Amino acid sequence: MPAPEPAARRRAGAVAAEARAIVVPGAQPLYARLREQLRTEILEGRRAPGDQLPSESELTAHHGVSRITVRQALNDLQKEGLVVKARGKGSFVARPSVAQDLTRLRGLGEAMAGAGHQVRGRQLARRLVKAPAAVAERLGLAPGVRVLELQTLRYLDLAPLSLNHSWLPQAIGARLARLDIGNRDILSVYENELGLAVHHADLAIGAALATPAQARLLGVEPASAVLQVERVLAAADGAPLHFERTVYRADLFRYQLTTARAAG
Repeated sequence: MPAPEPAARRRAGAVAAEARAIVVPGAQPLYARLREQLRTEILEGRRAPGDQLPSESELTAHHGVSRITVRQALNDLQKEGLVVKARGKGSFVARPSVAQDLTRLRGLGEAMAGAGHQVRGRQLARRLVKAPAAVAERLGLAPGVRVLELQTLRYLDLAPLSLNHSWLPQAIGARLARLDIGNRDILSVYENELGLAVHHADLAIGAALATPAQARLLGVEPASAVLQVERVLAAADGAPLHFERTVYRADLFRYQLTTARAAG
């Protein structure tokens, strides 16, 4: 009697058989059929924003396809912005992304409250460190000067939204360290608690890929697209008050801005 076929070889054979089945001329690939079915359910409202989709194993069993086919269908829907994946939790119907207007300088909580959303924060770290060269330059300090470093994870309606990494001159940081700022906008704290008038902010916005550590905290897959924002808050005389580097989930957040073309 022949020896039992190893499990890995059996799985490979099943996947290969499925692959041969999906290349029949004129036939729609299995992953595409599953993708279209899920897309229709989402667009017709049978699966509402925030609903959790069946697990990969449940979809595999229900549709009689391989896990690879299920993953390909879900990956396509994720690329279209219809599905978001939360690491360790599964796949969910994407909620419409929120937008913050850049024509006014406002804190995230202030901006989102006007749109009916709640923002809260969880402090991850607070410590005095020697300012890295790039941070010192942004704050107008000599390299190596001690600054207060803050790391915060912010949530939008209970979903992880952004990772904030901030640095403050020690004089401001010493005053801020005595306050509870977990669920408050830093702009509000500066103006209402510390008596510091924030005049303007310089922003640099770009695209990046989430590091494994960022992905774990934001609840996304490693190397997912993120929006990276660097911001310097300044007083009226231009003196820097605060430098931060923030990473937002690109599937949940965007900026919007209306610009006018100058005459002539």
